[in-house]
Amino acid sequence: MDVNRIQRILNSLMILSFLIFGLLAGIIFIADAPLDNTTASLPFAFLFISAMTLITTGQINDKPQRVEKYVREWLIICIFGVVVGALTFTLA
Repeated sequence: MDVNRIQRILNSLMILSFLIFGLLAGIIFIADAPLDNTTASLPFAFLFISAMTLITTGQINDKPQRVEKYVREWLIICIFGVVVGALTFTLA
């Protein structure tokens, strides 16, 4: 696997997910929406993805030979976080 290419993709995803978090948080503040589980879960799902991507990118910088393991773990953790956020959004 090309480590530099994977790092660039993860960095782009991290920036994109953080920008989406900022946009959604800004919409909540501008619209003066009440902060409950449904309004807060979606932006924080994107913040969670951004944080996990930052951690994974740091791990890849430390040990580039284990990039496949780190990307697989990142994918599993992000899917779990998004599922929890989606359940909170729909069931709250």
